[in-house]
Amino acid sequence: MAKALGYTVGLVLFLVVAFGMMDYAFSIPNVLVSYSSNECVGVENFPGIIFNQETYSCENMPSKFYHVYVK
Repeated sequence: MAKALGYTVGLVLFLVVAFGMMDYAFSIPNVLVSYSSNECVGVENFPGIIFNQETYSCENMPSKFYHVYVK
């Protein structure tokens, strides 16, 4: 009985951590940067359930983002 409870608690903790990591990874915004001028032209926000509840723009840049170069 105690062994089954330990496995259940371990599985629940694993699922919580895995969900948090996925939510964080999928909520990092894309910053669209002009290839010719190397300036921000827009931000694609991906609001997560736990992380990244803020809406970003070129004036309000996120601290961590993916660079996407556009024409």
